[in-house]
Amino acid sequence: MQSPPDSSYAVRVFDALSDLPAHYESLFANAGKASVFFTLPWFKNYVQSVLASNERLRIYAVETTGSTAKACAVLMMHYRTSRAGPFSVRVLSSLSNYYTSLFGVIVEPDQPDMQRVLDTLAKAVANDDLRWDELDLRPLAADEAQFAQLISAFGKAGFLVQKYFCFGNWYLEVNGQTFRNYFAARPSRLINTEKRKRKALEAGGHFRTEIFTSTDRLDVAIADYNRIYNSSWKETEPYPDFVAGLIRSSAEQGWLRLGIGYLNNEPAAAQIWIVTGGQAAIYKLAYEERFAKQSVGTVLSRILMEHAIDVDKVRIADYLTGDDSYKRDWMSHRRERWGIRAFNPRTPYGLFAAARHMGGRAVRRAMDAVRNLRNGRT
Repeated sequence: MQSPPDSSYAVRVFDALSDLPAHYESLFANAGKASVFFTLPWFKNYVQSVLASNERLRIYAVETTGSTAKACAVLMMHYRTSRAGPFSVRVLSSLSNYYTSLFGVIVEPDQPDMQRVLDTLAKAVANDDLRWDELDLRPLAADEAQFAQLISAFGKAGFLVQKYFCFGNWYLEVNGQTFRNYFAARPSRLINTEKRKRKALEAGGHFRTEIFTSTDRLDVAIADYNRIYNSSWKETEPYPDFVAGLIRSSAEQGWLRLGIGYLNNEPAAAQIWIVTGGQAAIYKLAYEERFAKQSVGTVLSRILMEHAIDVDKVRIADYLTGDDSYKRDWMSHRRERWGIRAFNPRTPYGLFAAARHMGGRAVRRAMDAVRNLRNGRT
């Protein structure tokens, strides 16, 4: 997207996804090529199944000014409407939680004026009538330029900014390999375990797998997935409609790769992979604990990885969240996701939050920032 050197920007604030003008849809579509977590279907399902009754959306949309407005950026945020206690803080948070493996400002990938767009966005947040005490954005790609640009933008807008570690992220750069070549380069313990367990399962004659990719028979797939998940070691889903909604929306978009392994016609293991923009996001893995010794999950991982590499021709396979030891056996690289907290030194609660998170030195810096702001030097 080309912006003329003298272009200027305006920020509009919305309280619902449905209020966003239609010309923002292409912005989400282009940003979504980088990650499923930047797509409209992702956010729509999140809002429908996760947002609580005391939570409200706050959507900041940047566009060019002039006769024909062009969408430049969207920041998806939310906040709680209730305040409890004498030292509670008005926090504006990214529209994300433990279901979200990546968050960021929705922008055109080739936006040539990125810093200026983010500066405009941060200034609008700072001048919001709701007067935020604290901002919290997570999890962000620490290795992308936007991370440093956001820190700079919020600092220039008058916030005190603190970054913090969220989690490690293991991923595979396929680099045009076939699955055969990729798997041959895996650690010998993984190759031997998968080969031995797969032969044992196939020799029994009662093992089969199915990869669901469309809305056909999706109710059966979701029921089988839920049966496996509820019999696994994993905690009960706090938002029971979220995963089913994600499966359905991904199937409607053609992104779904829901693999299920059946042993003796019983659902034994399941994995949700989402393929979009040349990337396979390995989103959910679970197996029935009764079948743990058969390593059905490992065999299913191999089958889905082969499909992703040889059929979907992905560039990246991504384990998304966490430094679990098994992930390094399947992946080639590690990167980190970090968060950004920004404290408003112009509010008492902002100062209190800065002191709580950053210590006394931060309070002194905050007071200096307030004085500079009053004197017009910031």
